[in-house]
Amino acid sequence: MRYFFDIQDGKHIAKDDIGVDCLGDNAARVEATRALTEMASDYLPSDGLSRHLAIHVRSTVAALFSVDLQYSVLTNSGRRLADV
Repeated sequence: MRYFFDIQDGKHIAKDDIGVDCLGDNAARVEATRALTEMASDYLPSDGLSRHLAIHVRSTVAALFSVDLQYSVLTNSGRRLADV
């Protein structure tokens, strides 16, 4: 089955128009998780106190699931440092 991996960085979403053949939803989830961890190692924490990265996985007919990462620097009281 062909899966498409749309990449979200904050408010920007880059649509995957090519896709990747995977053996099933679990294989697509593993691929999305691997790609998200690579993105995180490239982008975090170099440019700020918070960042939202996600990969939205879809087939040719429907959205299937998302793999999501929210990065924030927190104070000891649990408040986001950017909000202090």
